[in-house]
Amino acid sequence: MKTFYRKTFRLWRLLVAAILIAPWIIGLGTTPVYAAGTHQVPFGGFFSGAVAFGSNGAPQFNGNGIATYLGRITNEGYVVFTAVPADCVGGVPNDNFETLTAANGDSLTIVSHDVACPIAQNVYHGSGHWEVLGGTGRFSDASGHGTLDGYSDFNRGVFYIQLTGTISAPGGK
Repeated sequence: MKTFYRKTFRLWRLLVAAILIAPWIIGLGTTPVYAAGTHQVPFGGFFSGAVAFGSNGAPQFNGNGIATYLGRITNEGYVVFTAVPADCVGGVPNDNFETLTAANGDSLTIVSHDVACPIAQNVYHGSGHWEVLGGTGRFSDASGHGTLDGYSDFNRGVFYIQLTGTISAPGGK
């Protein structure tokens, strides 16, 4: 009987050890270990300015605002129309490419995938999601994603865009 309990206890210890060690063996550790550029932190931004149609007929954005980890920013952006079905009558599906540049020259480039829904003649409300495409300086290895809410009034030539989400912790470059 002692032998049975001894073997059962050894088997139990082996099973508990396997359960505790297995996550590290297969790379799923219970304690997060962050590789450079993967630790996500909250991110938000708001920018506004002038919107106009470019020579290709697509909107172009130029403005300024503020963003987490960048501080005061300037932005330059352009739209590429897409064939994604619109979820509103008269909606314009698009990819909006924006480069946000800090005063020190560091930049973050994102693309938002959204649909601009008409709310009045030549006035649109857009919403969707964005993701980081790249960056420079502290943001050269950036990643991230989130949601976007925007407004463009082509009658007055103005826009605003608000971003909410997460990005990888900025590097110290």
